[in-house]
Amino acid sequence: MMALRSVISSKIPMVIILGATGTGKTKLSLELAQKFETEIISADSMQVYKGLDIVTAKASCQEREMVPHHLLDLLEPHQMFTVVDFRNRALKIIQNLTEKGKIPIIVGGTNYYIESIVYQILVEDMNDSNALLWETSKRKRDNVDNKNDESQPKKLAVDCNSDVDKEPVSSDVNEVENFIDKQKLQEEIDNESNFTNEEIHAKLKSIDPVMASRLHPNNRRKVLRSIELWLKTGRRHSEVLDEQKLSEGQLRRPDATIVLWLKCEQAIHDERLNARVDSMLKDGLIQELLNFHDRHNKQRIEDGKPPDYTKGVFQTLGLKEFHEYLMMTEGDRNSEGGKKLMQQSIDNMKIATRRYARRQNKMVKGRFLEIPTREVPPIYELDTTDLSQWDKLVKNKSIEIIESYINKIPCPYEPLKKNIDENRKINSQSSNYCDICERLIIGDKEYAIHLNSIKHQRVIKKKKRLLDQKTKEEQNNLNNS
Repeated sequence: MMALRSVISSKIPMVIILGATGTGKTKLSLELAQKFETEIISADSMQVYKGLDIVTAKASCQEREMVPHHLLDLLEPHQMFTVVDFRNRALKIIQNLTEKGKIPIIVGGTNYYIESIVYQILVEDMNDSNALLWETSKRKRDNVDNKNDESQPKKLAVDCNSDVDKEPVSSDVNEVENFIDKQKLQEEIDNESNFTNEEIHAKLKSIDPVMASRLHPNNRRKVLRSIELWLKTGRRHSEVLDEQKLSEGQLRRPDATIVLWLKCEQAIHDERLNARVDSMLKDGLIQELLNFHDRHNKQRIEDGKPPDYTKGVFQTLGLKEFHEYLMMTEGDRNSEGGKKLMQQSIDNMKIATRRYARRQNKMVKGRFLEIPTREVPPIYELDTTDLSQWDKLVKNKSIEIIESYINKIPCPYEPLKKNIDENRKINSQSSNYCDICERLIIGDKEYAIHLNSIKHQRVIKKKKRLLDQKTKEEQNNLNNS
């Protein structure tokens, strides 16, 4: 832990470049890294995997020769890489760079990766920064290898040496332990594939009813992690998270974190994203997807396993959108129908990319500027709309901002101000049970939406119709008796 604390105390600024895909993050990172003679850390959850260089928009080989890059091409597609894995490795790299007097430049495409190094969050182990949590998991639940059930969640790794875990176990937990056979529960969790989501959720409810109320039974992975946390530490996950809220809003480097947020006018950005996909096509996107599909997806589908685009590199934009085209034979792909499907896939990828970019911007704003309990690092908005003004509005402005921190002089530009969303203050983790639909709804806002939904109204009408029918049948029976 001492090594990590040295990162926190360092006054060398950590520069984070945020922005939606296609806003120029790679370009700016290269310019700044060359200017300040430093290195780049990728914070992209897809670029950490080998392959798919075109569709994930990795820095080219030439760009990597210009500036050293970290956390690229580390994993095979079947491996899992968690936010904890990223944080552990990234903090170690940041430490090494700052010890050499170099400014760490982190380029983000995955905002929750960025959060993990900006804020004091997450409860998992930080001691071994080299081992993957996926590799140290007893069951490797997330392995998509044929030997494992890919629907199984990953085992939580907990830092048993942390201050949190050294605190005494509460009396409530001791009372629970009097009724729960921990050894039996551990055996059941080790063989959790034998139990339904509801049965697993019931086990969590027996030891941590508060956490169970926050998690839907179908969120199997998180339910299992909460149970495992209690088995390993004797502490309820809900208690750990409640305590963690007191510190999770604190910055790791309160006086040495700079966020550069690249933004572009929406209409111009949409045009660039469409052009970006077209450029990928010219660079060989289709063949890259076909090669990846043949190596990692085709046999799995032939074995009867449905495609899963929710894990690891399989979440990459393009795989899901091109799935039907990739499933075609070579002859069918060359047919008129195949060409038509390819164009439809291209259009779908462009739509998905534009939507993803909008979500990225919303997340930057929501996660960094609107959470009431979080400190806000200095965030500087940079306009990338007019590329002819790039040097003036983006490159040079960024250099001035960074140099003001290095030289400890007033920054000539004002950072964005915190904008608290009052709705975020409402407890969104409460659970609500709809007796009509017989569903558990997590969150007050979500419950309100559900009550006004068409589906909920349909169930009401259906149950009313059945009740009226039953009443009519009972009346007929009385009349006939």
